[in-house]
Amino acid sequence: MVRVGFYVILLAMISACDADRALNVSAYKDVNEFQALQETQRAKTEFLAYTHQIAVDVDHSALSSVFNSVIETCVHETEYVCLIMRSEESGGEYAYGHITLRVSPNGIDKYKRLVTESGELAAQSMHAEDLTAAVKDTEKRLEMLNSYQARLQKLEQNPNVNVDALIKLSSEMAEVQTQIEFAQGQKAKLYQRINMDVLEITLQSSRDTTFYGPIGDALSTFADNVADGLSVFITAMAYLLPWLLLLMLLIWLLRLFWGRRKRRS
Repeated sequence: MVRVGFYVILLAMISACDADRALNVSAYKDVNEFQALQETQRAKTEFLAYTHQIAVDVDHSALSSVFNSVIETCVHETEYVCLIMRSEESGGEYAYGHITLRVSPNGIDKYKRLVTESGELAAQSMHAEDLTAAVKDTEKRLEMLNSYQARLQKLEQNPNVNVDALIKLSSEMAEVQTQIEFAQGQKAKLYQRINMDVLEITLQSSRDTTFYGPIGDALSTFADNVADGLSVFITAMAYLLPWLLLLMLLIWLLRLFWGRRKRRS
């Protein structure tokens, strides 16, 4: 009875460990893992710029179709704003794809699920950049420039200003207008970065693990391997040929010397 009780307790402990392990894996595989944190932080800080990174393992044969599916979905996106910032795909034995998107915050979950439905989630992360200082500085600079421009315009309307002063005034107003437009462009870029999240998608795949995969790889590279073998053989012969000639000469000289010695004896 004691031994039976021991096995029952042991099985219960193993089951509990398996349950905990399954819980951790399922939590890790939740592509929406950071959404609650992101919403909480957005409520506290208005000017946060988010970058999401996700890596997915996909089948070697399916990587290209998943890659194209993400590209096509973003290009024809109607529900959310989506821009393709970078795309890169590489085939071969260890194929991979990398896509960088700029998406509306509410659309991040859609593209995460799009890639994870076709593979297995390997890793994901999120980091935020606080742009509050940059936004405040840009807005303050714009406010100062607009105030300065208004004073210059008021001074321009003064009838007592002479011609030389008007020329200098016009030049200064043109410079201020240039600075205002530059600051407005900076502000627009900052707000675009804040209002649209960056999503970096990495699709990775190792070599084909099916039974016929290595055979197919060998057949596909057969001609290249033959050419490589011939090139190695020719190179080896080029290195060995002078030594072979030298060895043949030495053998001939030794035989000649040995023959003369035998005749003398």
